[in-house]
Amino acid sequence: MIKKLKDLLINYSNNEEETPLESISILNKACAALLIEVAFADKIFNESEVSSLMKILKETYSLEEEMIQDLIDDAKSIVDHSTSLYDYTRVVNDEFSYADKLKLIESIWKIAFSDGNLDKYEDYLIRKISNLLHVSHSDFIKIKLESRRNQSS
Repeated sequence: MIKKLKDLLINYSNNEEETPLESISILNKACAALLIEVAFADKIFNESEVSSLMKILKETYSLEEEMIQDLIDDAKSIVDHSTSLYDYTRVVNDEFSYADKLKLIESIWKIAFSDGNLDKYEDYLIRKISNLLHVSHSDFIKIKLESRRNQSS
């Protein structure tokens, strides 16, 4: 699955004139935008959320820190001008298997719990994202409870 994610998410070109941000796939940007949407849901983007977001993006997408920062900056801009989650979730639905979607929801919960406080807006937004990704309610709850348990330990 890691190879599949790398193949889907890291679309590097041999073109040397391409900027690092241009080499990041649309799917990668959509996933990062969803993570950032949740991180911003409570209107507070603190150091623990930034740190957690960078760790998740580095582990999941095997990106270097500079590229991650570019991706976060780009996703912040996208989120600031976004009016709908549908555009992001449509890209994810087109490319991800159900198991990949569950991993994304797990990463989103990690972001939400990273500051030690689950805000009602974060919970609502994750529920909405899960619904748009066609994740079953039972899987949504299971991942939420596991993430909460892992965060508190």
